[in-house]
Amino acid sequence: MNIKVERTSTENADFKILEKKLDEELYTIYGDIQKKSFSPYNIVKDLRTIIIYDTNNPIASGCLKFIDNDLAELKRMFVTPENRGKGISKRVIKELEKWAIDCNIKTLVLQTGVKQNVAINLYMTMGYVKIENFEPYVTDTNSICMKKDLL
Repeated sequence: MNIKVERTSTENADFKILEKKLDEELYTIYGDIQKKSFSPYNIVKDLRTIIIYDTNNPIASGCLKFIDNDLAELKRMFVTPENRGKGISKRVIKELEKWAIDCNIKTLVLQTGVKQNVAINLYMTMGYVKIENFEPYVTDTNSICMKKDLL
């Protein structure tokens, strides 16, 4: 693998490609619940974004949504299926955490779906702990929220 990490934004064309694949995958997992419950919260505009490339092919992405001066949310985490199990998702998380620290963010939060056990386990191995669901997921029984203190 010839890995390259790029800091960019959600306006990046390669991110749009990966985001489309993510939405398609989530739809296969959750069906119409994805469109009704999650889609409104997954609209991302001009967020700090990491894209991982393998020989110029975009293979993974993730975003930081700043909530306030010391809190940000991880969003739109995705690794292409053929690149899973290679440590790429951990690399995306580490790169987003580094970027958050560079911006003096003290805590990261995230939301993932209850059916995404691999993602939940990944986040837990990376030091994230389950918390009560935060807005806008408070009443969403298909969501699990987590957090990690960075500083």
